Amino acid sequence: MRIAVLCTDLGIKIPGDKGASLHLAAISQAFATAGHDVLLLGVAGHGAPPAGLEHLLLPHPGRSSGLRRELRKARFVANMPAAAGPALDAFRPDVVYERLSLFGTAGKRLAERAGVPHVVEINALLAREEQQWRGLRLGAFARQRERVTLDHAMLRVAVSAEIAAQVDEVAPGGRTVVVANGVDLDLFADLPDRESTRRDLGLSADTCAAVFVGALRPWHGLDVAIRALSGAPPHVRLLVAGDGPVATELRLLADGLGVSDRVAWLGHVPHDAVPGVLAAADIAVAPYPDSSTFSFSPLKLYEYLAAGTPVVASAIGQIPEVLAGGRFGTLVAPGDPRALAAAFLRFTLDPAPARRVAATARRYAFEHFGWQRRAEEIVDHIIAAGAARNREVPHAMAN
Repeated sequence: MRIAVLCTDLGIKIPGDKGASLHLAAISQAFATAGHDVLLLGVAGHGAPPAGLEHLLLPHPGRSSGLRRELRKARFVANMPAAAGPALDAFRPDVVYERLSLFGTAGKRLAERAGVPHVVEINALLAREEQQWRGLRLGAFARQRERVTLDHAMLRVAVSAEIAAQVDEVAPGGRTVVVANGVDLDLFADLPDRESTRRDLGLSADTCAAVFVGALRPWHGLDVAIRALSGAPPHVRLLVAGDGPVATELRLLADGLGVSDRVAWLGHVPHDAVPGVLAAADIAVAPYPDSSTFSFSPLKLYEYLAAGTPVVASAIGQIPEVLAGGRFGTLVAPGDPRALAAAFLRFTLDPAPARRVAATARRYAFEHFGWQRRAEEIVDHIIAAGAARNREVPHAMAN
């Protein structure tokens, strides 16, 4: 199959260290590894794009804010079909696979140009997410464009059941499937030496290191982990591998609670260094807050499992399913520092069971959570959706 992979989100650059950039590159490479020809269309980052893929990566148009930012995004989407059209014509795709972006109708237009099906991957309903977390002046326009894109797609691939339900609510009647996120198995195949990485991070032998990996954003719940330190044993230390807009706020919280000396702010950690941080850790945390809108398929969770690090995570959304109801990690009440502190205490009193669970979870992750397996699932769904559409068209003509 010849797959044109498209993303017009200006915040998702190729290459890039953001989770979304890693995801986009990983699924594109996984399609190629599975034997498909891939053309990657998107926004250029700094450095070389993924090896082995045809690509057309357009320069970023520059930063702005407020209404200017939204108009800039809309213009980029509007210009993409003309910019990418010649490359698409030469590639002659069988399908256009687009990551849903704000104002993102470029995939629909490129698919129509090529006369092929349009498949949309949804990691979040962007009009809703932008409105909730950043404010959106062109909200009505964004929702209308999103609805058009979802309505006309042959297939909608949602990364969680929660997002699938939202998609079917916003654009009922389409074909929606769930394919969760995955992990780069090559990156985690050979883990760095635990003792040397602990020394590099300044961790003593008696320190219990709980690590959080990811962007510091309000919906990731790192404040819950910081609050949990107050009730955790004194030798539990929190490693924060990431940076983001609430970093200052979180540092002030740690200062105010008197636990700043127990938090190590590692800042942004390059993706290829994440296995080392996880190898050094005793516990990996995903302390999401309680939220009625939680719909993530957290990349960090799959990486925690692949690293063989004992996981403590909030029992919310897709997480209990990924952790097999607690068989592959410890589930705690979302947004509850006391529950998280109690999990830390249980681990320090008897770490052996959690480590055995983590070893089992690592094996399972390598069998089931790799990106190539996810790519194969998506291709199977595309083939099934195409067959279903072909059956429906003659039936409609007969009527």
